[in-house]
Amino acid sequence: MKLIVCVCDYSRRRHFYNRPLPDRIQVLSSGEGNNQAKIKTVRRLQLELDAVIGNYVLREVLQQQVLHDLLLHDLGVQLLWLAFRPPERLAIDYKWADMLAHTICRHIELEQLMCWLSTLGGGYSALGDQFEGCAQAAGQISLQQLTIGLRLGDPFVQARCKLYYSISLIQRGQLRRAKFLIRAQYRFACGEHKKHDRRLVHMCLGIWQRLCYEYEQRQRRRLIGKSK
Repeated sequence: MKLIVCVCDYSRRRHFYNRPLPDRIQVLSSGEGNNQAKIKTVRRLQLELDAVIGNYVLREVLQQQVLHDLLLHDLGVQLLWLAFRPPERLAIDYKWADMLAHTICRHIELEQLMCWLSTLGGGYSALGDQFEGCAQAAGQISLQQLTIGLRLGDPFVQARCKLYYSISLIQRGQLRRAKFLIRAQYRFACGEHKKHDRRLVHMCLGIWQRLCYEYEQRQRRRLIGKSK
């Protein structure tokens, strides 16, 4: 038998824990064709507690078997009724607030750094068609953005950074590496995340068209070279 715990919140709504199946009606006796039924009663212990303290009590009762056995077997309590009232003074978790503020500030700084690198990488990528050094610099910036994306933990940011790097590979003539990289990101975009970021799908398709164009130009140069 388990100890039933009922929590009554501020709105007088009841939340039950360890409640058994609703089999509470027993037939006690029968006479002249009429059955007499009675609802089984349970011994209840009712406590009105501060909501903060009450949550600690609730956790201890549900997790500590010793306290559970003490209430159920030694004291004979079958239903523990916890009525929560608003705390007189709200407790502020300053340690958690500091950790959260530090995480948010760090996230904002990384986002700003990502924006600056995107602007700088776009400039180098625009010049990468004419100058190989600019294409290589754009690729290094994309790798730095990927490092930031890994720290942010956002898979969509990581996928976009890999696509930026594939553009640098195309500009440097490494078409095979770019092909596998674009295909991997397209499979990711068309998977379970397709509804979340359609822009990633369009990016893959656009860069793939650029890759196909470079393959056509390479094949044309080979044919011209053979004809000579």
